[in-house]
Amino acid sequence: MSERLADRVAVKEHDFEVNGLTLHAFSWGEFSSPERAVMLLHGLTANSQSWADFGPYLAERGYYALALDLRGRGLSDKPKHGYGVPFHANDILAVANTLGWARPNLVGHSMGATITLFLAALYPNRVGKVVLVDAGGKIPEDAVQAIGVSLSRLEKTYPSVEHYVDLMRQAPIYQWNSFWENYFRYDATIRPDGTVGASVPKAAIDEEIAVMAATRLEVMPSLVKAPTLITRATVGMLGPDKGLILPPEEAERLTSLIPGSRSIDIPDTNHYTIALSDFFKSEVTRFLD
Repeated sequence: MSERLADRVAVKEHDFEVNGLTLHAFSWGEFSSPERAVMLLHGLTANSQSWADFGPYLAERGYYALALDLRGRGLSDKPKHGYGVPFHANDILAVANTLGWARPNLVGHSMGATITLFLAALYPNRVGKVVLVDAGGKIPEDAVQAIGVSLSRLEKTYPSVEHYVDLMRQAPIYQWNSFWENYFRYDATIRPDGTVGASVPKAAIDEEIAVMAATRLEVMPSLVKAPTLITRATVGMLGPDKGLILPPEEAERLTSLIPGSRSIDIPDTNHYTIALSDFFKSEVTRFLD
């Protein structure tokens, strides 16, 4: 996000007490009506700062954007157990109830897309428009390898925040800039002994993956009735055409299953950079409009 846009759009922080947990969140813009409210849902090992570029963009176009740290992430509570798509869906509905939002628009990236799909399928009267960002189809066999850099950081201990951020800077998939600098500084947690780790407990991610594997996500798309936009990154993380989280054939299959949906390829982006694309931002906003 450019400094100019960051200066123009104020960010606010919130805490929501739901389901026995405190969930932290950030918002951009001023709330005007439920139809102009957008909930932004991040991915598996990510946090609310995944949307620190897109949130201000939406706000400048008259939307109220709210990005949660899902349970176990960022500054939200991290229970020992209770992870998986149904738990997150319940949290999101509880936050929407707290805000008085009957049918918020949902934009979900990666695991956030799976949560969005789950909500749209099981609670059709509780969602407005739906955007699936580079996920929602069958999970490819090489998915864990593709997101290996993101997963491997969870098991490691780092001597300082600077060391942690510097190692992340060296991963080419992020195409490093100030956005990623801020993102990983937010993600860094200083432990009692002064060392640093990622804010996401690895045990939480292990539980997420196990629950996802046991959930019949393949039946969800055909149950979705909401207006749906599917956006797809076109550059793999293991090679130009390898390590795609949403391969073209899966995007096509999703489009065929969800009535009235459409799919857009976002050029020159991978799974992590897709939401930073100007083309992505303009196409999603046009869809929401």
